Amino acid sequence: MLCGSHLTCGELILQLLVYGLSNGAVLALNAIGVTVVYGTVRTLNLAHGDVFALTSVLAVTIITALNVQRDWPPALLIGALSLTLAAAVLFGAWLNIAIEQTAFKPFRGRSRLAPLIATLGISFMLFQAALIWRTYLPSWIPGDHRSVPGLPEVPLDAIPQLLPGTNLVSAAGLPLNVTFRSNDLMILTAAVLCVLGASWFLRLTAAGRAIRACAQDPQLAQICGVDVDAAIRSAFAFGGALAGAAAFVFVMYYSRAFGYHGAQSGLLAFTVAILGGIGSPAGALISGLLLGVSAAFSDYFLAAQWTPVLLQALLIGSLVLRPTGLTAGERGEDLTANASRDAIISTSTGRYTRRRRVWLWGFIALAALLPLVIGPYGQVLAAGIGVVALLALGLNLQLGLASLLDLGYAVSFAVGGYTAALLTDKWGGLGSLLPQPVDFIVVLSASVLAAGLFGVLKGLLTSRLRSDYLAVATLALGLLVRQVIINLRDITGGEGGLSPLPPPSIAAHLFSNPTAQYYLVLGLLLLVAFVSLRLIRSRIGRAWLAVSENEMAAASAGVDVGGSRLLAFTVSSAVAGLAGAVYASVFAYVSPTMVSFHVSAMTLAMVIMGGAGSVPGVILGAIVVAGYDRFAIPALAAFLARLQPGNLHFGYSPDIRGTSFFNFGLALYLTVWFRARRRS
Repeated sequence: MLCGSHLTCGELILQLLVYGLSNGAVLALNAIGVTVVYGTVRTLNLAHGDVFALTSVLAVTIITALNVQRDWPPALLIGALSLTLAAAVLFGAWLNIAIEQTAFKPFRGRSRLAPLIATLGISFMLFQAALIWRTYLPSWIPGDHRSVPGLPEVPLDAIPQLLPGTNLVSAAGLPLNVTFRSNDLMILTAAVLCVLGASWFLRLTAAGRAIRACAQDPQLAQICGVDVDAAIRSAFAFGGALAGAAAFVFVMYYSRAFGYHGAQSGLLAFTVAILGGIGSPAGALISGLLLGVSAAFSDYFLAAQWTPVLLQALLIGSLVLRPTGLTAGERGEDLTANASRDAIISTSTGRYTRRRRVWLWGFIALAALLPLVIGPYGQVLAAGIGVVALLALGLNLQLGLASLLDLGYAVSFAVGGYTAALLTDKWGGLGSLLPQPVDFIVVLSASVLAAGLFGVLKGLLTSRLRSDYLAVATLALGLLVRQVIINLRDITGGEGGLSPLPPPSIAAHLFSNPTAQYYLVLGLLLLVAFVSLRLIRSRIGRAWLAVSENEMAAASAGVDVGGSRLLAFTVSSAVAGLAGAVYASVFAYVSPTMVSFHVSAMTLAMVIMGGAGSVPGVILGAIVVAGYDRFAIPALAAFLARLQPGNLHFGYSPDIRGTSFFNFGLALYLTVWFRARRRS
């Protein structure tokens, strides 16, 4: 019986198993480093994926520089590859130690949230470094992936296939139409050897026993004479070395550097680590292989575009239903553990002084007079800044008051935007069935309602999760929804989104010119800011603050902890939906970029840099971050272009427009560092 054009059902299943096990081995290799580090410090390193991505670029660079070829003499080829592997392992270890020293050690005992956000800033910087580094590799194949504005197409790196690709099934004379290459066997062998090496290191070496002791109880380990700082540093070095080894294997197997955002590979690695049980290298291997096989079968029987949805759903399901994983790790994680309010968040609930009122009314007056001094283009940019300020105010309610870190916050923004688009797009969706134009009040109401309901769903799914587990679950939910939006092409327009959309209309009055749209955005921004200030001083705001300070004490005082968390998710999501509707109506389009990880990360940067919990501070943070991106960078780029007309490249320095991720990452890290140290 044939299940394909030339394969029997048994051969098809065997072939999918081969593909799945090979890809799963790569996932497992990267996840082993995650499980070692997280099992020690119990805090997620959001820059782990970028260590993997950057090290893969290093491996490609060395192979390209040495001009390694498959037809080299075996001894010379093995020597060159061994050199590349050693460099990748050492670089990964060094980079991870640097992350530990800059993003974990300064905050140890002071803040649990600060390392998470600090590694997010470092992730931005490493991501930028990888993009720029790859751009100047001579081994690139031109593609259509433009990740750095103003630079040539980012390369899809290609190096010669250096591993032998003999079909072991044919070589063995087996009567099967299945391809099982020698490099597939090598990658599986490498994964098994890494698991055995990690297990040996953790159980039989002094450094490994120190790491395990710190993972179990850092205070007791210190009393017993263990150098906790040295043990944590060793864990990061070992995890980084494993990430380097995984990057080398990835390059050898796929003949290119990791081509996606580093955070994506880090999330996949964390998915594997969670499923396998934190602290268990063998569990990481098992779950990685199972995940790879599941992805292979999903690609064939379901569709490749739905495989990411399946993987993210597995992660969310495992966090909600079985957070200890398929195998028990060194120590189970208490997802409901209560922690005191984080040091980098400080909400003032006091009344505004006369001086503060003066500053507030001064800002309103300045914002109202701004269209008189800027042209239509500036008004459009200012309206865009107002929209992101709306978005930041919504996250501020969730993070600044309730201390709920949401790395998938942009989903609510997209839910509101797509709801508005489907209601007003006269070419499809509900808009084609409704008389146009639909009143903007109706559009706003529907968008707020849809986003609020999504917030309820998100709150229910994550009701048992705290801290970094909550951050990972919301990040996975964001990636899942983004892929669903892309896949539902007939409804959402797929990658291209929906456009053009009609301008806002209230009582048959069209807000079609930039000035009117600017004042519309400003009015909504002031309304949300006023409501936020009232919420902070209301019973609801005090309940959020009490829950974030101490859930047990809040419950003893009669606060409904679960209900307060759910309400925080709902209200915050509703505000994001409002911002999404305004964005769709004012800028006349929606696209999957609205729900990207970078939107959530940039919004988080606005809140943290402005001061989580402070309404005026968050608005100022949004103005600074968005203004820098939309005003300062283009102005600086234009100035540099005048110095060298027709070319924004200066030797080997990239276009200034392509450095925004690094700048934001550095600013986010420094903000967290200074604030945590000041408030400690």
